[in-house]
Amino acid sequence: MFNVDLRSARAKLRHAIKRCEELEGHIDGFQKDPEFRAILRADFDSGSGRHVVRVWKIPDCEPFLESVSLGVGDVVNNLRCSLDHLAWQYACAFANGAPRKPKDVSFLLCGASGGHQHKSPGFLDPQVWCRMHAYQPCQGINGRSDSWSGPYIHQLDLLTELSNSDKHKMLAHVGLVPSHFQMLPTRGDLPPWLMRTESGTELLPERINDPDPGADHLDFSHLSRTVETGSEVVRVLAPLWGSTPKIEPVGAAFPRFFLPEGRPVIATLQRLAVFVEFVIDDLQRNCS
Repeated sequence: MFNVDLRSARAKLRHAIKRCEELEGHIDGFQKDPEFRAILRADFDSGSGRHVVRVWKIPDCEPFLESVSLGVGDVVNNLRCSLDHLAWQYACAFANGAPRKPKDVSFLLCGASGGHQHKSPGFLDPQVWCRMHAYQPCQGINGRSDSWSGPYIHQLDLLTELSNSDKHKMLAHVGLVPSHFQMLPTRGDLPPWLMRTESGTELLPERINDPDPGADHLDFSHLSRTVETGSEVVRVLAPLWGSTPKIEPVGAAFPRFFLPEGRPVIATLQRLAVFVEFVIDDLQRNCS
């Protein structure tokens, strides 16, 4: 009688989680390093009376982007291996030894929809496949939504896409977007609902609706989704800057790493790891 042993699948999962934590620390160190901030400049647009703030200078981030891409590949491939090791153990249990066609064994992806047949693999016990099938893209969101805005993609679809691309095509595409920025002061006074005190600034709630004649205005409608030379960050109506034609530098933008479709790197990998762990736990609880 073959005994299912999921230590290998869990070891791969633990290693993926550890690499994800290391990658998070790596990225955090990069984002806090002032040498890797994008430098901004402002040009006055006489037509609108606003300053257009754009990326002026950017450091060479390519070596670091490559390092992050390699880290993403390490994580997703270990997560994918974890599921394949899981499938192998249950295939061996069904065959009571080595499966007849070992090269066919993997954690299959079922995307059947619109009346197409959901084909059951011959190397798994139907009960086991029923549990695995509950976590397939053909079942829909199944309560596991994304944690950010943007197009939804099932965890197994995304994991398969990232892993296959890393193994057979190219490194995961990792880009930079401006997460936040710092600029020179845009106004010389405080709004009427704030008052300077000896200890700092005090909020005056009773004046929150008072007119603010010295207000600055920030327009992000033309914000670029990538950090590159010339990309726009914000358009500013800045009373303190007046009509100064050019201000360089005017501030700095802090980059954030993202995967295609704006998916945050670490949150995406953590979401995939949670999914893999949930599948392993469910199979061990109900099929072992």
